[in-house]
Amino acid sequence: MKLSQFPEDLAHEMRTPLNTLILQNQVALSKKPTIEDYEKYLDSQQEEFERLSRMIDNMLFLARAEQLDDLIDIETVDLDNISKQLLGYFEGMAQERGMRIDSIVQGYIQADGRLVRRALANLLANAIHYGDVNTVISLRSNSIASRWMEVEVFNQGPQIDERHLPRIFDRFYRCDASRSRSNDSGGLGLAIVKSIMKMHDGEVQVSSTSEGNRFTLRFPVG
Repeated sequence: MKLSQFPEDLAHEMRTPLNTLILQNQVALSKKPTIEDYEKYLDSQQEEFERLSRMIDNMLFLARAEQLDDLIDIETVDLDNISKQLLGYFEGMAQERGMRIDSIVQGYIQADGRLVRRALANLLANAIHYGDVNTVISLRSNSIASRWMEVEVFNQGPQIDERHLPRIFDRFYRCDASRSRSNDSGGLGLAIVKSIMKMHDGEVQVSSTSEGNRFTLRFPVG
């Protein structure tokens, strides 16, 4: 992303929840709301406040990611253990959309376990968010020529147009802005994944076909 474009995109992303909060307050002040009305306003405003909080947290992470020594804590990471933790966390979210997560992940890498978990969590949340209902999300690991350990997240969903693929990991970039939801990452989830992989001297790749979308984390072995 061009630096000159960043403030404009940030302002655009923050304007939506702020405008929602302002409008709701104006409506509440212009009439005599009931207790039920107040409850609805507070519930909706809580969602917007949480959205802003997530956006700020993600922005702070990306800003601090440039200071790698302050963030990364290398250890031996058990991928099977991390996958089980994530399955427990995302199982309910997947079931709400009639989805199931099928995981076959094993192996060890030298990495920051907290950051690996965050990268995979972002990919799983993305797969649930944009995948088709009543489908299966696959989580797989593969060792490549003893040089790379790959961890893939595959979901069955609409094919991503090729013109979006080069920019899909840019901050605030969305293939379809109309599908933004209050519980999403504010357009920063995939940018964080890319940043985490850069910290580990690895990379993240994406491919998309009519069968679905595959995001692959590649960690250097050793």
